[in-house]
Amino acid sequence: MRGKLKFDLNQDPPPDLALEIDVTSKSLDRFPIYARLGVPEIWSYDSGEIKIYQLQVEEYVERETSLVFPNLNIQEIPSLIERYRMVGRRVFRQAIREWVRGQMV
Repeated sequence: MRGKLKFDLNQDPPPDLALEIDVTSKSLDRFPIYARLGVPEIWSYDSGEIKIYQLQVEEYVERETSLVFPNLNIQEIPSLIERYRMVGRRVFRQAIREWVRGQMV
């Protein structure tokens, strides 16, 4: 889908994962939209916590592990965000890459 400017649900697959970062409003109200699109998994980040939701029939159910990234301990991501918050994007991206590599062994 990279580089595509128009999205047609009749022929284009939905994204595998949606990320919602709740700063000013809760993303739970948008879950029915994601369900209609057929997005199988949503990660919702709010107040230093990530929750994983997976589509079951037509609604999302909270789960402990990700279907998209089953080998990653997603719950460690908020502490990584806090640890690298002040160092800039480049250093943070490198830290995330190293963390993922460490999780994949």
